[in-house]
Formats: sequence, structure tokens, C-alpha cells
Amino acid sequence: MPRLFLLVNFATIKAKRFDYKFTVTWLPNFEMLRFSLTLLTISLTLCQVHGAVDYCNATLCGTSTNIGCNNNGTWSTNCPTSPAPYLIAMNLTMRQHLVKLHNVRRNHIALGKLPRYDTARRMATMRWSPQLATLAALNVKQCQMKHDACHNTPQYKMSGQNLAIISYSGASSSQTNAALLTSSVTMWWNERLDANKSVIAKYPSDWTGPQIGHFTVMARQNNIALGCAAARYVTSGMNNFLLACNYATTNIVGNAVYVAGNTAAGCTTGTNVNYPGLCKVAEVFTY
Repeated sequence: MPRLFLLVNFATIKAKRFDYKFTVTWLPNFEMLRFSLTLLTISLTLCQVHGAVDYCNATLCGTSTNIGCNNNGTWSTNCPTSPAPYLIAMNLTMRQHLVKLHNVRRNHIALGKLPRYDTARRMATMRWSPQLATLAALNVKQCQMKHDACHNTPQYKMSGQNLAIISYSGASSSQTNAALLTSSVTMWWNERLDANKSVIAKYPSDWTGPQIGHFTVMARQNNIALGCAAARYVTSGMNNFLLACNYATTNIVGNAVYVAGNTAAGCTTGTNVNYPGLCKVAEVFTY
């Protein structure tokens, strides 16, 4: 029976970074999903984003270096060469899957269906950001779970990031991309069990408990966008699935994750027909 290892790390503005590693047993037997990766498409995407945005502009990251600065999109020398690493195809199905994984959970907490948490007055509906996804791809091409110094964009200048790596033995095809994405996002969201309403009301600067930052960035009310990428590669006989998700905003010490109140009472555009606890996609949020 294969074993699943999840390592996660999160960077929070003015807060510490935390790391942990734990092991769970992977039980379901999923059918293999087959994806094709068109290298030309990926290359064109990278050229388009890099051509449109000067990621070396200091206004994006201050004294830090953006991962997109002078990055030609090649795989890191840290990566194995045989077999060669590859990005999973973030086709429409995978993009919709990731967005839904986030919005279903955001809707759940906004409606007050999460024990110990208040309803949310104005929670955004998340949508996919190709630009955030492209920068996420540059992250996973490092073949190691390591945060960027900066992955801001002109639109999202306080971007957050969640990372996860899952390693398992046996046939690579024994775990589908969709299942591994679901497992990673679920692990992030499960940090809710260690957070509380006080954390939601005011993100702490002195948190010493278990990790909560992955959960809180997923629940942040003005997080309108996400973009993710995942790489598969083999090291020491183990199959690795490395996921990076970049977000419109990150956790900010002293700020509320979301404002409690009657569900969606603050949505000026109304509620999302598919997610009644969330504002419509057209809702404008400030950062």
C-alpha cells in the first residue's frame, strides 16, 4: 500500500514561516486520468506573460526579487533528468476543479456551516488567474518545496502562496492528478481545526500553535483569484507531486481574515447563484 507524505509551508506578511511533515495512508483506488502536455502552449504562455509584464520592476517586490524576473521557464538543475519532470496539464477541467475546491469551502464557512466559525458578511468568489498560475509554474519547476521571495503581479501586489508536496511509492499512475489536488487542498483547509474565531477577527503576530496560514489564506474574504501549477517528478524511487497555488492576497498581521456578519449582507452586487454564501464574481474588492 503506498504511503502519502505531505509537506506544507506558508509565508505570511510580518509573520513567521512554519514547516511541518506528516504521513497518512492513502486508501482510495482511483482510475488513472490521462493528460497531455503541450510544450509549445506552455512556452507561448510564458512568453506572453513575461513580455507583457516587467517582473524585474522594483515596484512589484521592493528589495526582493520576483520569481518571474529574468526567468526563462526552464527546469532547475535541482530537478532529476531521468525520467524528466513535467507539469501536469492545467486544462479547463483541472482549473475548474481547483477553483471549485476553494469556493465550496469558502461558501461553507460563509454560510456558517463550519463549527466554531461565524458567518461571513462579504466573501468573494474566487476565479482563475492565468498570471498567478504562470508564476506558480515557475515555482514548481524548482523541484523542491520552496517559497518564492516574491510572486506579486501588477494586479495582485500582496500575493499569497500555499505549497504542498506529496510523495508516494508504487506506480505513478496509482494516484490521479485530480485526487492529489483534492488531497492537498483538503489538508490546507483542515488547519481550521487548529484556528479559531479570534484568528479570523485579527490575524495574530505571535501565533505559536500548529499551522493555520494555509486555511486562513483560503478563507480570506477579499481573495478573489488563485492560480496553481503542479509538477510530477521522481527522486530516490518515490513519485513526487509538487503543488503551488498563488492567491490575490496573503494573510496580513492585524487584519481580519473576514468580517463576521449576516451572510453576504455586505455584497453590493448580490450573491453567486452557485454559492449563496459568496458575492457575485463582479463584486469589487480592495487590497
